[in-house]
Amino acid sequence: MAILRSVRALCLSLLFPAIASAASLDDYYLSKFGHQAQLAKALESVVGLQGQHAERCRTDLYRSLKRDFTSLQPATQKTLAKYVGRPTLSGQTSPTSSPSYSSAHFTVHYTTTGADAPDLTDADADGVPDHVERVAAVFEEVYAAEVTTMGYRPPPVIGRYDVYLLDLYSQRAYGFTSDDGAPAAPNVSVGSYIEIDKAFNDPYGLFTVNGLYTPDQMLQITAAHEFNHAIQFGYNYYFDIWYGEATSTWMEDQVYDSVNQCYSYLTDYVPLAATISLNAGIDSGSEYGRWIFNRFLTEIHDTQTTSVVRSIWEKLGTLSPSSSPKTSAGDLQMPPVINSVLVNSYGSSLATDFLGLAKRIYARNWTTHLADLNSIPGIPAATIAASYSSYPVPSQVVTMPHYTFAFHRFVPSAGVADLTLTVAKTSGAQVAVLKRSGGTVSEIAANSGGTSYTVTGFGSLNPATDEVVLVVANTTDVDNHQVSFSTDGTPSTPTEPKVSSGGGGGGGGCFIATAAYGSYLHPKVAELRAFRDRYLMTNAPGRLFVSAYYRLSPPIADVISRHGWMRSGVRCLLLPLIFAVEHPAAALALLLLVLAASLRWGVLYLKGRAREAAAA
Repeated sequence: MAILRSVRALCLSLLFPAIASAASLDDYYLSKFGHQAQLAKALESVVGLQGQHAERCRTDLYRSLKRDFTSLQPATQKTLAKYVGRPTLSGQTSPTSSPSYSSAHFTVHYTTTGADAPDLTDADADGVPDHVERVAAVFEEVYAAEVTTMGYRPPPVIGRYDVYLLDLYSQRAYGFTSDDGAPAAPNVSVGSYIEIDKAFNDPYGLFTVNGLYTPDQMLQITAAHEFNHAIQFGYNYYFDIWYGEATSTWMEDQVYDSVNQCYSYLTDYVPLAATISLNAGIDSGSEYGRWIFNRFLTEIHDTQTTSVVRSIWEKLGTLSPSSSPKTSAGDLQMPPVINSVLVNSYGSSLATDFLGLAKRIYARNWTTHLADLNSIPGIPAATIAASYSSYPVPSQVVTMPHYTFAFHRFVPSAGVADLTLTVAKTSGAQVAVLKRSGGTVSEIAANSGGTSYTVTGFGSLNPATDEVVLVVANTTDVDNHQVSFSTDGTPSTPTEPKVSSGGGGGGGGCFIATAAYGSYLHPKVAELRAFRDRYLMTNAPGRLFVSAYYRLSPPIADVISRHGWMRSGVRCLLLPLIFAVEHPAAALALLLLVLAASLRWGVLYLKGRAREAAAA
C-alpha cells in the first residue's frame, strides 16, 4: 500500500499543475519549464528510461513562450518570467552584472559562483577562465565558417553578439537561441542571444551521448547550430521551425565535419519518411534528421560560386508574413520559398528534388562526405512499405501524406523472366523504378506512354542480393495523393484527394482537442496531431480509428466549444493522454510502477484471505 500511495502522489505531483492551470497554453508551458518539467525528467532518469541524448535545441520553445506570454495567467507569468528575458546567472544580480570576456565578434558572459559557474581553471593566469576563452574561440571559428567563408549575413547586433554560459542540465538541453522580441512591421529581421551549457559534461553521458563525443565536440556543434539560428533570426524572424532546425543541424557538419553527431538524428526521419512529412513541425526529433534534404540540395545544385541553402534563406529574408503563405503558428511556409528558389535559380523544383532525395537515399550515391557514408541510413533501414515475391502482384493502392516517400520491393523470381510494373497515379504523386544488381543501382526508364516500366532479366537476378524497388512519393503539400500499381497490367484508378482543412497528415482533424484548448494552434493540439500522424496513420487499425473519429467527433466538438466548463473538463480528461505523448518514458515508468504496486497488493490480499481461511 505504501508503494501505491507513493505512485499516486507522484502522479498527482506531475499532473496537478496542469489541472490547476487548465487555461489555454498555461499547462503546456508549465510542462516544459520549471518544477513540473524537472519532475518528469527526474523520473525518467530514476527509472533508466531516459533518451540517448539531450534536446538538441529549444529555440522554438523559447520563441513560442515569448509570443504567448501575454496570454498566460498572471501566476504562470510569474513562474516563467525568468525564461522570457536575458538570463541572470547564479550569484549575479542582473543579466549585465556577470563577468564577461570579449573576442572580435562575441561577448561570453559567465559567473564564478553557483550552479552556472564553468570550470574556472586559468592556466595562462590572464584572469579569464580557460574554458571561457575556449568558448569564444569556438564561436569565432563558427563565425569565420558561416559568415566569412560561406557568405551568410551576420545577425544584427550593436557591438558584439552575446553568449551566456549556464547550467542547462536541469533542462536537458544543449542550448538555444532566443530572439529579442518580434520585429515591428514591416521589418522581419530581429536580434538574438545564445544560451549554452557551461560545460557539456555530466556523470551520465547525457550531453556527450554516452561518451561517444567529447565535451569540446559538443561545444563545437552547439555553437555552429545556435549561431546559425542567430543568422536565421537576422534573415526573418518568421522562419518555419522545421527548416530552421534542419538547416542548423546541417550546418553542424559543414563547420565541424569530423564530429558527425548529426547522423544520429537521421534514424528519427529516414526510416519514417513514409509517415513524417518533410515540412512537418516539431516531431520527436525528426526535424533534426531532415537536415539530409539540405545535403541532397547542395550536392546537386551547389557550385564554387552558388549556395542553394543560402539562396533559400536570402529569399526568405525578402518576404513578409502579411503577403506570404503561413503555417498554423503564423510563420512563413517553407515549401513555396524553396520551390521558388529551385525553379527560378536552379532550373529544378521542390517536387523534382524531393523525389530525387528519395532515390538517393535508396541508391546511396552520395557525392560528398564520403567517409561518413555508412552513417546515413539506407535500405533496409529506410522505409520498405511492402515486399513482393509471389507473382503476379494484383493492383495495390498507396495513399500518402504530403511530402512523404516509401519503397516497395520486388524480389526476383525465376518464374518471371521480365517484370513489367504498370502504374497509375494522381496529379501530385511521382514514381521511379530502381534496380539493384550486383551492388549497382540503376534507374529503369518508363516505357512509351510513361505508365509502365519493364525490368528485363528480372528472373536472372539473385534473390538474395538483388531487387527491384518502386519509389513512390507525394511531392505536394496536399495529403492523400495515391499511386496504384500491379504486375498484371491492371492497376486501379487512383482517386484525386480532396483539398480541405480537415483531417489528414499534418492537417487539421483534432476536433475535440481543438475545441477543448480553444485553438487549432495550441501546442498541445499540435502534439496530438503529431502523435496521430506518427503512430495512428502508419497502420491499418490506427487509420480505422482516425476515420471513425473524424465521422463522430465534429458534433461533439461543437457542443464542447460552446461551454466553458466542458472545455475545462475535457482538458483535464485529455491530460493523461497528453502526458503520455509528451513523456512516454515517464508514462511507461508510472504504468510499470502501478502494475507492480497492484500486483503486490493482490498478492498481499490473497495471502490475507488464505490466512483467514486457515484460521477459520
